[in-house]
Parts: sequence; structure tokens; C-alpha cells
Amino acid sequence: MNEMQACRLWIQRDWSMIPTSLLEKAYPDLVEIEILAPSFEEFRKQYFKDYCESEGRRCEECKDEYCVEAYNDEIPIIPMWGYVFVPDDIVDARWLQNHAEEIAEECDVIVYYTDEIGPYIGINGAGYDFYEAHWIKLYRLRGLKWHDEEEVGFEA
Repeated sequence: MNEMQACRLWIQRDWSMIPTSLLEKAYPDLVEIEILAPSFEEFRKQYFKDYCESEGRRCEECKDEYCVEAYNDEIPIIPMWGYVFVPDDIVDARWLQNHAEEIAEECDVIVYYTDEIGPYIGINGAGYDFYEAHWIKLYRLRGLKWHDEEEVGFEA
């Protein structure tokens, strides 16, 4: 099997999908949902770099409320996609929790945590191939090698 096939197998076999509507019912005030990554501070640093320094403003001139609004839009408590993804394997769950910042940055996902669910991933996007955009990066970052090295490509 090629790398993409192995990645699909991992996600389909070892991850569960939870509808975000269930999260909204279980956590109506949303305060029990913690965003592990990207953290506000990491987001703020990048926001300053992209929008303040690039426009010739200094960070001291920026207002925190702009960063807070942008963070809440881009890193919402309930992501745009109608599901979140929970690792079923405790080893994957621990890895996700321990490497949340790196995973968020490399795989362009949001890493969340609740006491009842543990760590899970949300994707604030829709209308594109999640496997190519997120999951294959996660598979590689996780260091999995379930595929044959000779078979290259993204065919499913």
C-alpha cells in the first residue's frame, strides 16, 4: 500500500469523528473546552509579524483586541467543519497532547482538550481534501511507516 492508503487506514481505523453539535450540547458555555494549540501567545506573535510589522507598525502600537478577534475567528472553540477527530489509541492521544503546538503548526489543525474526551483535533475549514492538507502531514509527523517505501503517490 502507498503512503496515502496507509494514512487513510490509520485515520479510518484509529480515529473517531464526533459531531460538533454534540460538543455544543455537552459544553453549552464552552468553557470546559481547552485549546491546546495554537496558543494565543503563539498566534499573537505570528499576527504581529504578519499584520503589524509588515505594515510598518511596531508591536507596541497594536491593540490586543485585534489579536483576540482574529484568534477567535481563526481558532474557534467549535471549528467550522462539523466534526472533530479523536484518537482511539491512548498512545496517539498522548502524542497528540504532548506535541500539540508542533502538530497545530505543521498540520494546520487546532488541538483541543476536554476531561471527558481527552485531546482531539478540529479543522477550521471545508471544501478541500483533508487527507492531502492535514492527515498526510500528521501521519508523517507521527513517524508512521505503514506504507511500502517503493509506492509513491496519493492514489487511494
